[in-house]
Amino acid sequence: MKKAVFFDIDGTLVDSDYNDLIWHKAIPEMVAKKNNLNFNEAVILVQKEYDRVGEKDYRWYDLRYWLHFFQLNIDYKKLLKKYEKEIIIFSDVSLTLEQLYKKYQLISITSMPREFMDIKLKSIKKYFWETFSTLSEYKELKNKDAYSHISHKLKADPRQILHIGDHEQLDYIAAREAGWNVLLIDRFYSGLQEKYPGSVIHTLTELPNRIKLFS
Repeated sequence: MKKAVFFDIDGTLVDSDYNDLIWHKAIPEMVAKKNNLNFNEAVILVQKEYDRVGEKDYRWYDLRYWLHFFQLNIDYKKLLKKYEKEIIIFSDVSLTLEQLYKKYQLISITSMPREFMDIKLKSIKKYFWETFSTLSEYKELKNKDAYSHISHKLKADPRQILHIGDHEQLDYIAAREAGWNVLLIDRFYSGLQEKYPGSVIHTLTELPNRIKLFS
């Protein structure tokens, strides 16, 4: 296979506000209506349950789990579709993918459920040779084992893979533990450049030139 370039989705290709709308607006609104609460009361109740499960548990990211838990009578696809117009693809994404997809196998990877990934990638899915949701496929977040499973499935040498993501643990540390090459994208200049000099970009427009070093 061609050399593979993996892209994280939230924070790398797509603005994360869509997730926040689902978790912190849509679900509390439905919980409020079902339980005859005001919105603020519902936010507190819902957040308490999110915190109880915790972000290290794959259930935290599983929309169907929460709809069942709160006994909300709505199909998850209908809920995601309702807010589809709020999905924002970063302005540097399409141009960069257009430059790269004929030369490399472009693959997207996320810890979010596949249903989130599919709706977010709808307008740019043509660029991707393969997509992976570690939560849907492996019931775990992006970690060393998940990355290793994927490179094994693709029969790809980890040294021939470059991964781009924005999360220090889930994208950078975990992928490097699996032997992958990694670039962190720090769109909001949070200081990762000082921590990982030489491994950080601030926009995807930097990627074609950086890939030449990898190639």
